[in-house]
Amino acid sequence: MSIQKLFKNVDYRVLTLVEEDNFKDMSYNSKEIKEGDIFVALIGNVADGHNYIPSAIENGAKMIIAERDDYPYPKDITVVLVKNLRDNLGYISSNFYNFPQNKLKIIAVTGTNGKTTTTYILESIFKNSARIGTTGYRILDVEYEAKNTTPESLDLIKLMKEAVDKNVEYFLMEVSSHALCQGRVKMLEFDSAIFTNLTQDHLDFHETLEKYFEAKASIINHLKPNARLIINKDDKYCNRLLNVSDSFSLKEVATINGEVLEYTLKGMKVRISKDDKKYIFTTKLMGEYNLQNLLGAILSAYNLGIDLDEIINSIQNINSIAGRFEIIDNDKDVMVVVDYAHTADGLENILKTLSIMKKNRLVTLFGAGGDRDKTKRAKMAQAACKYSDLIFLTSDNPRTEDPEMILNDVEKGMNSSIPYFKICDREMAIKNSIQTLQKNDILLIAGKGHEDYQIIGREKIHFDDREMAKKYLGGR
Repeated sequence: MSIQKLFKNVDYRVLTLVEEDNFKDMSYNSKEIKEGDIFVALIGNVADGHNYIPSAIENGAKMIIAERDDYPYPKDITVVLVKNLRDNLGYISSNFYNFPQNKLKIIAVTGTNGKTTTTYILESIFKNSARIGTTGYRILDVEYEAKNTTPESLDLIKLMKEAVDKNVEYFLMEVSSHALCQGRVKMLEFDSAIFTNLTQDHLDFHETLEKYFEAKASIINHLKPNARLIINKDDKYCNRLLNVSDSFSLKEVATINGEVLEYTLKGMKVRISKDDKKYIFTTKLMGEYNLQNLLGAILSAYNLGIDLDEIINSIQNINSIAGRFEIIDNDKDVMVVVDYAHTADGLENILKTLSIMKKNRLVTLFGAGGDRDKTKRAKMAQAACKYSDLIFLTSDNPRTEDPEMILNDVEKGMNSSIPYFKICDREMAIKNSIQTLQKNDILLIAGKGHEDYQIIGREKIHFDDREMAKKYLGGR
């Protein structure tokens, strides 16, 4: 591919020209570079890709795409400078890999909570699909570990190329607010987009809730001309986009409506209404928030031409999702649930559902992430206090912060009438919470869900809430 084609529609400057064609592959990771590849020197929050140029050249790079004017680039290799490189990387990647996104039907899901579950529901409808999100990336039967909820634009285009090469038709992706702000999806147009909800999170990055909303709402700018945004009419922020969207609701008249009729230990019975059609069925998913996720996915598939009867038949068979209302099997006459809920709204939603199901006490274990939005910590405690009979405060990826200081922030939101324990060691907190359980109690272990690690300092240590719950339920 020529330099002109590679940088089409991008503002670039050729610093040195040694080779200008026959490049093999492209990466921003110098360790992945092979003979004949292009190395992209991205500037990140922690590392500067320019520092890895010598390593990339040693591994066989034949071109460097970079940004800095002040770097001493070697003279014996092609070097091209691009202003705002991260912002333009999606276009460069698209040019290099021949626009695989144009050969896929792309469904995007954004929102604070519900993105992962919604993409799994969509996956049950669209069998010939790839799924990209928090729990991992999957293309047909091949799974990849997720680096981010939404990959870097270069990785995203590579995944799309692989999907096209495998004749995948639908590309289902979670789109984070960070991805929207950082240009990771700038080169994409969506066939459908779902905005699940918006509650406080990531204010360490966005600063205000309004800026967070603006980032999420910008997904509408990525829709194809005839595509529709689908919003949660029950969410006050999503509702601001009602005039330009289709909608779902459990409370008001919308494009599609739903109602929970009954909860059981195996799921819930729901009613769904669309135009003059009504469906009553049982799903293994639990909670009104999951019914909202179902409605968004159903409407998206319907807008893309899938028959409503076919959609309903498909979603009835969806299994529970790893780390999302995941019930830990045991023979102790107690219910233990592991869930990813890590915001005040997420906690409140699942606790509200569990409170309807409880026969005795509802015990909640949670923490708050370090080096992240500090203003949500006390609010999480307030949410937990609304429904819990006993609370365990513990660590949840403290990172470089003092775990005790994080829990002190959380503790400020505690209600004095609710008994609680503060145990920084998460394993000990899980052990103690299980040992306190009485017959017919429910224990919610919240915050990590599918994650199998704990980040302490800058080190990622293996830790899985589900493994710990099974360990101490077995010895109870």
